[in-house]
Amino acid sequence: MSEINPFSKTVIGDKEPLCNQKSLLAALLLEARSGNNNVLLAPRRCGKTSLAMRLARDYRAEGGLATFCDLSAVPSADAAADRIATALYASLSVNDRIFKKLSRLVTAFVPVITMNPDGSFSVSAAVSGVAKSGLDRLVSVVASLDSISSHSKTPLLVIFDEFQDLAMLNDGARIEASLRSTIQHHKASYLFIGSRRKLLRDMFDSPKRAFYRGATTRDLPLIEPDEFSTHLVALAGESGAAWPLNITDNIVAIAEAHTYSVTAIAHALYELTVPNVPTEDDLAKAMNTAVARETSLFTSVYASLTPQSRTLIEVLAKEPTRQPMSGEYMARHRLTNAATVKKSLITLINGDHIAKDESGLITLTDPLLKCWLNERWGRQHMISMPSIR
Repeated sequence: MSEINPFSKTVIGDKEPLCNQKSLLAALLLEARSGNNNVLLAPRRCGKTSLAMRLARDYRAEGGLATFCDLSAVPSADAAADRIATALYASLSVNDRIFKKLSRLVTAFVPVITMNPDGSFSVSAAVSGVAKSGLDRLVSVVASLDSISSHSKTPLLVIFDEFQDLAMLNDGARIEASLRSTIQHHKASYLFIGSRRKLLRDMFDSPKRAFYRGATTRDLPLIEPDEFSTHLVALAGESGAAWPLNITDNIVAIAEAHTYSVTAIAHALYELTVPNVPTEDDLAKAMNTAVARETSLFTSVYASLTPQSRTLIEVLAKEPTRQPMSGEYMARHRLTNAATVKKSLITLINGDHIAKDESGLITLTDPLLKCWLNERWGRQHMISMPSIR
């Protein structure tokens, strides 16, 4: 019996199995080799970063260069330039010959090599003084990505995580315009990903925005329930645990095939039952545990909302709807007026807390948050028993 819980709640490691998404991964690899740009959209915690990291790994395995930069909550253009330069140096440092050859092309920064206590080395970036302002440095370091790509046999693959956060800065429009004019003729291939889908989609789909039609927009599909369920059985089995298919079917159903929610419940269930075969009672306990462990995050999310948005998200957690501004729905849930509901809808959609499905039904994007709200405010039992099969 393995002493390691096989259900990782963090980004999937290079050697860990990735469930499904093979066709999308193959398509993105082809786009990277061709020097094309793409946008990948998905709700929070649905596996975008894991897929992007696997894409970078596979691209490197083919002999290409790939760099991954997280721009989440970036406070300024200057900080963004520093993050990109640091990520680029880190990706180049895996090969000493490539590092010596290509790191000099990043003129706005110089690499700083630090020896760690364990004897390993880490690399960071220091401003060189060539570019003066934060925006100048950002444009310069992004321009260097093309210089590095031009010195490679295949296009440099550049992955920007939470790219939409750049547009949320005070000078976001200027940053967008400057980066688009810098990137549009690059040989490098860019993959832009983000969890605020409305904001990121607008950057590339709105004719008024600088990046309009600057990349192909793709949605990350949810993993097919049957395949996801089989994957859970296999992961448990590799660690010496025998999980029946009906249990994993129920996990996927309860969690609505949302990647993190499925994994969090499975993680708690394995911890609770290993080496025994889990039961439905065990699953209910694991569900409660998984939700409880998210309390700090969900409290923070809830506290960040306006009182009106809090009311609406509670109502939508209890009863998803296609018509939140209908008189009947508003009266039943004591919502004040249509204008307030409309404003709250925009806030929740922009934050990617809610979304419409193909039928137009508006519901929460995070099943665990929905369960947390329903349990916290006594709306209904945390597990909807009819979903158990």
